[in-house]
Amino acid sequence: MNKKFHLQDIILITMIALIFGAIFVGTDYIYNILSILVGPFANEILFGLWIMAGPLAIYLTRIPGAAILGEVLGAAAEVIFGGTFGVSALLSGIVQGVGSEAGFAIWRYHNWGWKSLLTSSFTTTVVAFTYELFRLGYVKFSIGMIIALFVVRLISVCFFGAVLVHGVFSLLARAHALRHLDSEK
Repeated sequence: MNKKFHLQDIILITMIALIFGAIFVGTDYIYNILSILVGPFANEILFGLWIMAGPLAIYLTRIPGAAILGEVLGAAAEVIFGGTFGVSALLSGIVQGVGSEAGFAIWRYHNWGWKSLLTSSFTTTVVAFTYELFRLGYVKFSIGMIIALFVVRLISVCFFGAVLVHGVFSLLARAHALRHLDSEK
C-alpha cells in the first residue's frame, strides 16, 4: 500500500476537491428548496453527496489521511466558490473527513471493498450526526425525529459514499485509469 502522498496523489485529491466544491455550491439551491418542502430532512437527504470527496479521495489513492484531506479541500473549495455555509463548511469538512477516515482506519487501510466503504459510511454518519446534534439543534427534537433524521442520513451516506464511490471507482478501473493501484497487487 502506498503510505505517503506523491505529487500525482495531491493533484488527484485537489481535482476531486475542486469538482466536489463546485457540486457542493450547486446543491445550495436544491438544499434551499428542499428546506422549504421537508425542513431538516433536506440536510439529511443531501448529506451523502456532501461527504463524497473524502471517501472518493481515499478510495482512489489508498493513502491514510486522504479522506480528511479530500473532504477539507472540498470544503475549502466550497468556501472559495461562495457556498452558502461560508467558513463553517471547513469545520464540517474536518468532522466529515475524520468520520470517513475512521471507517478505513478500522480495517487498518487493508480492505478496499464494500466492507470499508460501508464502515466508512457508518462512521461518517455517526461522527457527523453527533456533531450536528448540537450544531443544528437536533437535540431539541423528539427521539423519534432524531432517529428518523439519522436513518435518512445513513441511507444518503451509504448511497453516495459507498454505492456511488464504488461506481466511480469501477468506471475508472474499467477505463484503465487506475494503473497506479494495479502495482499494489
